[in-house]
Amino acid sequence: MPDSEFAASAVDDAGMMHQELIASLGMPLGELWRLDALAAACAQDQRWQCLVVVKPLHLEGGVGSPANATALR
Repeated sequence: MPDSEFAASAVDDAGMMHQELIASLGMPLGELWRLDALAAACAQDQRWQCLVVVKPLHLEGGVGSPANATALR
């Protein structure tokens, strides 16, 4: 986005952070997750804390991976 405050520091990718976060830092991003079953289980137990674990595929320079996030409760 041209009006983003981050556009000047990320001129190679027009201000998008996916490439830096995923490929350069190895940080998985959670997008479009189906959380209905987790929310229902949390509501039933009245326990709202969990550890979310994500291990992306080991691909050099990759910017995407199959969804494999797991919530440990």
